[in-house]
Amino acid sequence: MKVLLTRKRKIVLGLLGFLFVFTFAMRLSFDAIFDAILDMELRERLPIRNGSTAFKYWVLPPVPVAFRIFVFDIVNPDEVLAGTEVPTVIERGPYIYRMHLHKTDIQFHDNHTVSFRQPEKFVYDKEASVGSENDTFTTLNIPFLTTANTLKYESPFIQTFTDAFYRSMNETTFMNKSVYDIWWGYKDPVLEIGAEILHKFNISSTVLNGKFGFYMDRNNTDDGHFNVYSGDNYDFSNYNMIDRWDGLRHQSSWNNAYANRIKGSPDGSMQPPKLTENSKLTVFDSNMRRTLRLVFNHSTTVYGIDGLNFRVPYEEFASGKDVPEMNGFCTPDVEHCLRSGAINMSHLYYGSPVCVSLPHFVGGDPYYQQQVKGLKPDAEKHQPFYNYHPLTGVALTGSRRYQINLMTRPYKYFEAFQKLPEAYIPILWIDGVADMDSDTIHMFKNELQNMMDAMVYVKAALIGLICLYVVIIGLVVYCWWRKDKKSLDEERSPLLRNGGVNHMPPQTNGSVPTGTYTHIQDPHTDPI
Repeated sequence: MKVLLTRKRKIVLGLLGFLFVFTFAMRLSFDAIFDAILDMELRERLPIRNGSTAFKYWVLPPVPVAFRIFVFDIVNPDEVLAGTEVPTVIERGPYIYRMHLHKTDIQFHDNHTVSFRQPEKFVYDKEASVGSENDTFTTLNIPFLTTANTLKYESPFIQTFTDAFYRSMNETTFMNKSVYDIWWGYKDPVLEIGAEILHKFNISSTVLNGKFGFYMDRNNTDDGHFNVYSGDNYDFSNYNMIDRWDGLRHQSSWNNAYANRIKGSPDGSMQPPKLTENSKLTVFDSNMRRTLRLVFNHSTTVYGIDGLNFRVPYEEFASGKDVPEMNGFCTPDVEHCLRSGAINMSHLYYGSPVCVSLPHFVGGDPYYQQQVKGLKPDAEKHQPFYNYHPLTGVALTGSRRYQINLMTRPYKYFEAFQKLPEAYIPILWIDGVADMDSDTIHMFKNELQNMMDAMVYVKAALIGLICLYVVIIGLVVYCWWRKDKKSLDEERSPLLRNGGVNHMPPQTNGSVPTGTYTHIQDPHTDPI
């Protein structure tokens, strides 16, 4: 049976249909409208230019950095020297420095880039550390070992004479130094003599200056002159990505173009906006002189703010023999590739047999962990990562991690190192932890995360309304059908009793029976 559509019913159906179509169209266009609003906001806030929201946070990054140092204390030096045991280390730390950043020498250029320097000021945080920065630990005598490694191809006489000279200066295989000494530098008597000799010949050297330290003379200095894309032309595809570093787009530290590329974020703190799981991200690490890839790991939530977790994959420290594209990091050539897990950087450390790895050789060849006891690799603690806000590309938190190791071997003409094992002995590892301050977290929550959360509810509400209108229309039509059916049944009920039209009771003896009858007019009246 069809539903009778009166004028009033048509108006009701038309109104409900209009609301359904309007709501459905709103849902279909909602993403486009919302994206357009976001684009307008990004175009207003993100460009790195005077007065923009991003510029304020870019000049003074809102993510305080805790520069955490973990040292490896060698607990069995006598047994190592005797050749009876492999080195056993105990990790000590963290020793924490607060790194304060601000950009200087800011200059805007016509090609939509901006150049700057970013000095780093380190202040020791004794309260947050495990002890004083003057705590001492046992490690290898790095200047002495560097000399032995540098002279290994020289004549036996030169090597023997140099060894005797070092020992006459009371230099030994191992030394006890403080955290401050090994990182910021200490005076070494042999290096001081070398510096005096050079001074007599009016020769200056950044290496032979009487001191040694991995970060010697680096406090209150910068990592170079960076030039990055500002996004002031509203092209955010390369936003805050390096255009040049110290005037270069390619360096000469390594052996091929892939290894020498300079690209990515200068420090990982900002990436282009609208990140997804498929975004291809890179970070340039000026300390390791190389670009590192970042790959998506998982979605996360940081302080109630949705984020995307990206990590430095283990393949970035793979051997060229295992991953051909890493051949450029094999020094001096491919035939001298280290096993996966470490990169030889001796050519960048003035001949010191230094290699860099991830902390505790996490993700590396098990060979490294067999050469030293006491290592406990853990991906959560040791793999570098960044948690990015997907809309803005700003790092909510992050951890820049790497480990400095010394490659050791026996040196025949150096008595101090004759029984030194072939090993990769860790000296220390760095954990540069960046974490948003409370004011920035509050801003992200109020201005961004709450809006994003609200949009989820709006989308759900629109879908709910669409479903509700469908249900209402169905119920209304059903009610009308029931009403029409009932009315028709009521109209037909007098005619339908006992399955047909009522007949008069049979007559008796030709007479009309008496009594009361319900009279029904036959619609087909006999004309006769």
